[in-house]
Amino acid sequence: MKIKLKELYQQVISNKALLPAVPTVGVQILQALQAPNCNVKMFAKIIGNDVGLTAFILKTARSLRFLTRTQPKDLEAAIVRMGMKETYYLSLSFLSRSVVSSSNVQVASLLKETQLFSTKLSVISCFLAEKTRRIPGNEAMLGGLFQDIGVPAILVTLEKHQFILDDEQKVKVCVDRLAPYVGSFILKQWQLDELLEVPENRKKWDLDREEAGLAELILVARFHAMLGTKEFKECPPLSAMPAFNKFNFGDIGPDNTLQLLKDSKDELDDIQRLLTP
Repeated sequence: MKIKLKELYQQVISNKALLPAVPTVGVQILQALQAPNCNVKMFAKIIGNDVGLTAFILKTARSLRFLTRTQPKDLEAAIVRMGMKETYYLSLSFLSRSVVSSSNVQVASLLKETQLFSTKLSVISCFLAEKTRRIPGNEAMLGGLFQDIGVPAILVTLEKHQFILDDEQKVKVCVDRLAPYVGSFILKQWQLDELLEVPENRKKWDLDREEAGLAELILVARFHAMLGTKEFKECPPLSAMPAFNKFNFGDIGPDNTLQLLKDSKDELDDIQRLLTP
């Protein structure tokens, strides 16, 4: 039995129940951010209506990334510390975490792996962005989290195609071929056009644009996130990646990848705890 990838793609995007909806609170925060009279009190009022998000913002503001002598005592102080745009990106990161589930044991396991990997990619993206100082850390965090945003919907769709699920290589081919298109479709629905390049360039190791941006940074982060996985063998040498050579990562050279993860372990673990459901 065979199925064309085009048919599988149509099955994914036609099932609205599988596609994550735009977080309502996220839309409200964005509207507030774009309002001419936008202020911290307005932000805090919207976020304060979501208990889980409020706790997340407070915990993040008190984490190692924003550590100062005096911890913020309330939501307004937390927003002031992080900045309103950064708070918006962090809010989207929290609100958009995948809630897709499956009763199929194979799919459930793959969904868990995907969620853990996306969180790891998000954290490493943030860390690398702060090394380069060219891209805001929280924007990179969101980009890392969203590169595989279409993967859960693809995996759940495969429940209906057991012959694919039974073949690890076929699952990989389906995900790798469809994830850029499904991810882009979802972000267009969310009107996050500034992030479209991230899923569209997923695993494009040879991406070589004149001016490197978020997509290139996420590729370098993905290389690091894949270290130790079965798929790492598909990665080219870091020094051969145009994306890597277009950034100045300071002491993070091609031979220093494992050291990067060791040096940043505490910070990475701290952020990963915050983003993991």
